[in-house]
Order: sequence, then structure tokens, then C-alpha cells
Amino acid sequence: MTSIVLTGGGTGGHIMPNIALIPALREKFSRIYYVGREGGREKVFAESAGVPFFGVPAVKFERDKPLSLLTTPPRLLDCARKAERVLRELMPDVVFCKGGYVSLPCALAARRLHIPVVNHESDLSLGLANKLISRFSCATITSFPETKAKRAVFLGNPLRREIFTPAPLALPLDKSRPTLLFVGGSSGARALNEAVFANLDALTARFNVLHITGKKTDRKRAHYFPCEYTRNIAAYYAAADAVVSRCGANAACELLALKKRVLFVPLSNGASRGDQVENARYYVQKGCALSCGESELSANCIQLIERTLRLSPPPYDYDRDTDKKIAALCLKAARQKAHL
Repeated sequence: MTSIVLTGGGTGGHIMPNIALIPALREKFSRIYYVGREGGREKVFAESAGVPFFGVPAVKFERDKPLSLLTTPPRLLDCARKAERVLRELMPDVVFCKGGYVSLPCALAARRLHIPVVNHESDLSLGLANKLISRFSCATITSFPETKAKRAVFLGNPLRREIFTPAPLALPLDKSRPTLLFVGGSSGARALNEAVFANLDALTARFNVLHITGKKTDRKRAHYFPCEYTRNIAAYYAAADAVVSRCGANAACELLALKKRVLFVPLSNGASRGDQVENARYYVQKGCALSCGESELSANCIQLIERTLRLSPPPYDYDRDTDKKIAALCLKAARQKAHL
């Protein structure tokens, strides 16, 4: 009986890769558990996948509140102690950390209990939690071959297999028009929404416009199809001739793996640690996509869309066995437990 704990949450980028791994992990492990933040959205996804969920507290590192960092170490230790109680109960053979602040208490608890840790970084550069975890993990799996880390192993980003075989999108799209998708994540993005609303008449004069808004909108136009939230993003991807998206690592990988023409609008450095800007710059340099800033999207929306539609399909090759390779590495780490 071999068991594994998955940990990570808060955002889709830290949840969906874990969920994508579950089918491949079931071929290697007899028991799979998910440890995430108490009250976090990862609980719903884990339980929907048939995986028992255990909640623990977590400390978020707030870069815009330097004084709060003074209290972070004692709070983090308290969270790690509570995570340790959960791991003592489960006693997994390995812990797989998807990064993010939710992963850190569980990784620290695993280290204390001599449970092997494997962590995964989706972005071009390591986030703070993964920088700390990589110091003692058996391996840091990366999604980019250029990512630097101790014991780095480039395997790629695990994607849900259903995105490659979506159901049709049940919307009355005009097949004589190109179809655009604006998506800022599963819950939308304010800057992208504002750019769509500011250019809605010009956009709907030329295109079918699919729009994941993240909130209700009363705007109505012919050829405009807003959606507050969807669990069926694969169908929207499949319907789109071009996509305007943030550049979170998971969504970016999904779009490029599907050979979609993409205009990335990354979160600015001020709104994040700069990972989306790095990701977007990398893909533009590789000839896989276009990128622009938020203000540029609003001011030059139609011209940017036209340029995006003229792109060739991205020269991006995705290994569909990534999930199986990650599961195999986790099993290898689990078998080391007896020697720790």
C-alpha cells in the first residue's frame, strides 16, 4: 500500500495541476489524499475528483505589507505543526507540493517527519514557497527547461486530459466570423473586462466574442456571449480562433498545447511577483504568442486581435505523458522513504 499527499491551492494554477495528476497517480498509488487550506476552493476540486481532503491553516506572504512579514515566521511554524498532525495521521510515503503559500506548511511538516517531498514549479522562475521547499525536496519538477533550481527535473506542466477532447460549445456562433475568447482565469479579470467593454461595438461588428467575465454583466450585443464562470473551459478553448488571456503558467500551457493563437496580457510586476511577465516574454521570444500591457489592449484592441489572428499556430510541443512521468518520479521518491 503506497500513499501520496497532494498539497497546493488558493488559485487555479496551484490546484488544477494537482487535479490533472490524479488519474496517473491512481495507477501508481493505492491511496491519494489532498491537504489544502482550510476553507480553500481546492476542497471542492479534490472531493469532486474522489480524493479525501484535509484542511490546514496557511500563511500568505504579503509583499505589499512589509510589517506583516515580522509575524510570518511564528505563524508559519504554528501552521506547520498543525499540518504535521494531519501527516502523522495519514503517514504518506511522499508529499507532492504544487507550490504557493499553502504548500509550505505541509512541506515543512513532511521534512520533520522524514517523508520525501517532490515539488513542482509551473512558472519560469521559482516562487518564494518553492525556493524554500526546493532546498530539501527530492526533486523540483519544472515546466521550463531553463528554470534554475536544486535537483531540477524538467518534465513540464501536467494538464487535464479532457481539454484535448472537449464537448461542443452549445452557443449560436456565426460560423462566417472568427471567434475570440477573452479569459482572465476561471473568475475573469477586471482589466480584460474593461478592455472588452470599451471596445464591445467594434469587436462584435467583426467577431463572435466569448467572454469569461467573473461577474454578471447586463451588456447585450449580437455575437457577444458573456459567461460569469465555467467549469467547461475546454469547450471555450476549442471554439476560439484566437484567445486573449492572462499568462498564468497553467492557462498558458493549456492554450499553447492546443495550438491556439494567443495574445497574452500578463499581470504587471506591481500586481504580482512578475511571474506572468516573465512567462509572456519567454513565449514571445520563442515565437509562440503575442503580448501587450493592459492599457495597450484597451487602446489598440482591434489591431492587436487582427495581428493575433494572423499568427501561425504556435511551435509548442506538449508531451501528453507528462502526468505519467511525474507520477513515476513521485513513486520513485516514495520508495526512498525507508532509507530516510
